[in-house]
Amino acid sequence: MATVKQAIGEIDVVAFTEAIDKTNYSEGAGKWPAGTRGTVVSDYGDHKEVEISDDRGVALDFPVVPVEKLKLVTKYSKVIEVRPSSRS
Repeated sequence: MATVKQAIGEIDVVAFTEAIDKTNYSEGAGKWPAGTRGTVVSDYGDHKEVEISDDRGVALDFPVVPVEKLKLVTKYSKVIEVRPSSRS
């Protein structure tokens, strides 16, 4: 039976699990409270660059955030299927 891994990737929608500001994790422009949603625009492995936009789609900030500070909201990137090894 295959297991589906829900890794966060580019184009996925995420929410911050805690407040994020430029002094903590990134060179972004502002402070964003927990629950702020954005779209992952770059994947750096254990860090993701997240685009935060207003209700018209205008980009406001691009903080780079550790993946452990992100919660997956909507999955748009490719799902990775992990199959058990057939080796004994």
